[in-house]
Amino acid sequence: MENTKREHPPFFKSVRNYFREYCTYSSIHGFRYFGEKRTYFERGWWFIVFAVTLAGCAIAIREVYKKWITSPVIVSFATRETPIYSIPFPAVTICPEAKTKQDLYNHTHILRKFMNDTALDEREQKLYNYMSLICNPPEFIFPISDNSASGEDTFDEDFFKELHNISYINPFLSCSYMGNNRDCSHSFKPIITDEGICFTFNMLDRSEIYKDNTVQFRDYLTMDDLTYENWSMSNGYSPNSGVYPYPRRALLAGAKNSLNVHLLTQKSDIDHTCKHSLQGFRVLLHTPMRIPRPSVQYFWVPINQVVLGAIQPVMINSSESVGMYNPKRRECYFPKEKELKFFKIYTSLNCKLECLTNFTLHQCGCVNFYMPRDNSTSICGNGKSRCMKKAEQLLQMGDLRKKIELSENKSTNGNNTKNKEFYRDLLDCDCMPLCNDLSYDVEISQNDWDWLDALRSLSPNGTLSFKEDDYHLSSLTLFFKSSQFITSQRHELYGPTDFLANFGGLLGLFTGFSILSLMEAIYFLTVRLCCNSRLYGYWAGPDT
Repeated sequence: MENTKREHPPFFKSVRNYFREYCTYSSIHGFRYFGEKRTYFERGWWFIVFAVTLAGCAIAIREVYKKWITSPVIVSFATRETPIYSIPFPAVTICPEAKTKQDLYNHTHILRKFMNDTALDEREQKLYNYMSLICNPPEFIFPISDNSASGEDTFDEDFFKELHNISYINPFLSCSYMGNNRDCSHSFKPIITDEGICFTFNMLDRSEIYKDNTVQFRDYLTMDDLTYENWSMSNGYSPNSGVYPYPRRALLAGAKNSLNVHLLTQKSDIDHTCKHSLQGFRVLLHTPMRIPRPSVQYFWVPINQVVLGAIQPVMINSSESVGMYNPKRRECYFPKEKELKFFKIYTSLNCKLECLTNFTLHQCGCVNFYMPRDNSTSICGNGKSRCMKKAEQLLQMGDLRKKIELSENKSTNGNNTKNKEFYRDLLDCDCMPLCNDLSYDVEISQNDWDWLDALRSLSPNGTLSFKEDDYHLSSLTLFFKSSQFITSQRHELYGPTDFLANFGGLLGLFTGFSILSLMEAIYFLTVRLCCNSRLYGYWAGPDT
């Protein structure tokens, strides 16, 4: 019998038949109507319905994807409360408004000499130049021109020695913590801030905060060999930290378990022209590794008043899955992700202080006395006061400036554009918050304190052992408001599995598409073609 070669349908007809076969077996909703031998109107109607449905599905998937790209992280409240003993008691920085010992430096006396056109001697001129960085007399009361004193562009290390000699006023009469009396000089250590010499409680040692290249002065901010090996911002206290670790923690809430300090102000040291006419103490609560700036954020403890502060911690934790995202997308840093030049530990506020330091150095060629620096950097003198103030204002407006420039229509020449880009990079501190962060809110209540009558009533003969006109006394009590608090948690809005579930759910809702539907399409394009050739000698299979 003579073998005859089998004739196959034309190619396009085979493709049509094969497509109809796929439509018959496909699990995608509506596809089988495309393969039926029905009128063009019916098939056209189903094509329109399918196209509209597919378009709606694509729009919904696009919105989900956009949300995943722009906001991959969500912040919510934790399901369990956190006990206060798992976090440190806040570092407390106290700054007296009486800045100098009046018998060594009287700012009012110097200003009166200016107003009377009386010349200053050499030491008075030097101390005035030094204190001009701390004292800011109201210009509407004492309008002093720039030529009233010869300003210096830079100061040497003698600035800190003189500042210590004339400003070191220990204001503490008594201290107690958790109901136990403490040595104030052991608990509160001197620290140099933008308000001059202040005193801080429960901060880390400077060797734990600053890198070795940072210049230090005397024994300021040294915590008597107390280290924080048993605590970190990310992991909290270690299991073997014990009941009384460092930084100190409050085991219980309430005023009986507080930090209480009595603060003395010697009346003879009050100077109403150095800072403001208000007298008392600036107080700032912060985390133990953060360098405080009491001129920016503080609350007030007036003289002859009792101030109670109920502390409420504000804490946010981040899940490990958040670390998979780029810091720009999650809008936070983990401690090891950003390196600072002067600080060992990254915090948003330490980063901003370092950024201000770098920008001030660029603008003025020196840095302010409270800023971190190395041996090659000079301290700005009072002749650079305006430059330092302008640099800080420019930096504070940096983020707003960038946003405004992005929204403006840029039609500047090349030089201006290059200059803008340079300043944009310089002003971009990139000081995002920590992914695991802690701060402290405080609710303040205060009342007048007639402490003189109280002391008289406690004395045997109703008299005082000192002149009642010599001192003012203030009291500060700080305690946790409750034994537990609610933390916030930063976690993924959509993980890979969640995004896949949303993606697949929308496809299934609109079209009935699934992984098996995808495998069907792959099967018809690959495996079935090969098997048809082997079984029937033709890729399209038997003629049907």
